[in-house]
Amino acid sequence: MSIATTIFHIQGHTPESIEQALEAIFASEGRVRAPRVEGTYSAVLEHAASPELDAPYRYLLLRTRPTGWTPLLELGLRAEGLDIELSRALGGATIVAVFQYGEIVSGYRVVRQGSEVDRYLSDPTAFEEEDGETEATGAVAQTLSAEEIEATRGRPDRFADLLPAGTSADEFTRVVLRPGWWEERDAGETSAADDSGEGDWADEVDRARCIGLALELWATDSYPLTEDLEELPNIEAGPAIALAWE
Repeated sequence: MSIATTIFHIQGHTPESIEQALEAIFASEGRVRAPRVEGTYSAVLEHAASPELDAPYRYLLLRTRPTGWTPLLELGLRAEGLDIELSRALGGATIVAVFQYGEIVSGYRVVRQGSEVDRYLSDPTAFEEEDGETEATGAVAQTLSAEEIEATRGRPDRFADLLPAGTSADEFTRVVLRPGWWEERDAGETSAADDSGEGDWADEVDRARCIGLALELWATDSYPLTEDLEELPNIEAGPAIALAWE
């Protein structure tokens, strides 16, 4: 998975309707769509990731999964609030965005009826640096208040109906969300990583995979979108559509 990847999962909507909604959203911002490509997953991914594609906003739209979710991979610049705009454009559709920033932090955001329902960050302070800049992005770091940190704890009871039968919100929290920073914070033991850049944190790649697995966003027994996207076989991902806007 790339250093900054967000995957939107839209419930109950076809790729065609999602594409139409995206077109309307970006058109309202005055952005022109770059050439659209449809074909095998690997060929379309190669096109969408090509440095020769002169468009900062890039997306890969996959076919609807048997579990009822349609994945939309954000491969270019982050479009702030896109999940909320998409939900509104699709009649209040439920959208779960799963994101991961390398080995640093992972999380999710759940949107319904055009509003945020819940969000989670595995470490809300991951990008804070003493010199005021984030090591990962070079952007000026913003210190979060206690209230802002608490808002990223993740409260899956707010969307418990999305969890499969037999999986409780409490179990999801205990197994997937709390290990690492939150567990140590609650125990009063939160500390920075050591000089090697490694700490006693959970594996963020595995955590993102477990989020997708727990919500059955891909299948009931797998969530491959935390792997190298280039290695995902065509037979598993199926046809795809590359979309981009200038």
